[in-house]
Amino acid sequence: MVMNTRLYSLLWLLGTTLVFFAGCKTSEGTAIKTENSLLWKIEGKALKQPSYLLGTIHILPQKDFFLSDAMKQALASSQQVVLELDMDDPGMSMEMFKYANMNEGSALDKLLSPADYAKLDSLVKKGTGVGVAMFNKWQPMLVASVVMQQMLDKQPASYELALVKLAKEGQKEVKGLETIKEQIDAMATIPLPQQAQYLSELLNDFEKQKALFGKMVDLYKSQNINELLAYMIEESGGIDFSTVLLNQRNHNWIPKIGEIAAEKPTFFAVGAGHLAGKDGVLALLRKAGYRVTAVL
Repeated sequence: MVMNTRLYSLLWLLGTTLVFFAGCKTSEGTAIKTENSLLWKIEGKALKQPSYLLGTIHILPQKDFFLSDAMKQALASSQQVVLELDMDDPGMSMEMFKYANMNEGSALDKLLSPADYAKLDSLVKKGTGVGVAMFNKWQPMLVASVVMQQMLDKQPASYELALVKLAKEGQKEVKGLETIKEQIDAMATIPLPQQAQYLSELLNDFEKQKALFGKMVDLYKSQNINELLAYMIEESGGIDFSTVLLNQRNHNWIPKIGEIAAEKPTFFAVGAGHLAGKDGVLALLRKAGYRVTAVL
């Protein structure tokens, strides 16, 4: 399959799309308050040297992208970089195509109204250079990230791609906490009608969703991870995405983070929505016996 440059770039964005759907309705998501910081030092237990954890926002306007001196220093002191996905894997785009399809018989033109499908086709063409027919069997929430691309600059910034570039420059290995298949399998547990509802709302209230995303970027830049999580919960529209898109994945990551950090000092980077809360990565690492402190 031949892909143009814009489509290839889109696949990189899709591989980290879950941050946009991490908004969840849960009564205990913000039960634990933590300092306002995106960068955290992990020490103790079996770790001979500290590792670091950065909360990212996977894509954002170029004007809002930043890497502080502390973030750069933490990266420089680490021997490898671990993201949610191995974004240095040349086979990632084909893996996306392999696992993105819905169950047999399901398709976007059946889940969406003709009007919504036409709107989606227009936005997909604008974002990728090809029509929505190419993605007709894809899960609605995956295709929603194509629409979200229109909220950003023509060439949005990506923390993951920036970290991959810096890792290569520093001759550091890049790894992932999970695979494309694991991410898509998690998304697939959300019923297709709910996914289609989310996509329809995005298509029909684009300016509102663009404003909500802008607010999320502002909260990210303020490094207030508690308020960021609370805002995501507030704007979830009552759709509960938390169990599989946040909590289960967070719990799955903790033993992997421990094993990887025990091997060598590591710079971890995951969506900032995963950090705070009772089932957030910070609280779970502390519960597992690690000392986790904010780097301010």
